[in-house]
Amino acid sequence: MIIRIGTHNDLPFLEHMLFEAFFWNPDYPRPEVQKFMQHPEFRKLLSDWGRVGDKAVIAEENETPIGAAWYRLWTAENHSYGFVDSETPELGMAVRASHRGKGAGRMLLRGLIAAASEDGFRALSLSVDPSNFARQLYESEGFIKVGESGTSCTMKRNLCL
Repeated sequence: MIIRIGTHNDLPFLEHMLFEAFFWNPDYPRPEVQKFMQHPEFRKLLSDWGRVGDKAVIAEENETPIGAAWYRLWTAENHSYGFVDSETPELGMAVRASHRGKGAGRMLLRGLIAAASEDGFRALSLSVDPSNFARQLYESEGFIKVGESGTSCTMKRNLCL
């Protein structure tokens, strides 16, 4: 498995991974992917991908993408659930169901943390459902709960500069 920096050509895969992030729990009903991609909340999260503050890392196995992690900056007026401030990128990530539990998520998260540090950010934030198994991964990598938004926890990790 390798981790590489994402490019604009990876946007369709990021969209697929965003869908996986929304529907991480196999017990939840899944809508049709193309229909859900038209939902305003979904469209907002990757809209205009490639703007200042956007970064992605892609996990590949045998040259096939198996997971992605990304971050982007938001404003107080336009943000997602894990927003803490306009200087802290919010991350999202997902791994194909067939590759979960094999270390890809940790490698992606560490790759994205390294990229954010190299880009000069002081912290990263995220939103996670308290029952999501990924919450333990985030905690083990230094994220701490700093708030709540709806039914999700907002977590933050300070970065060493």
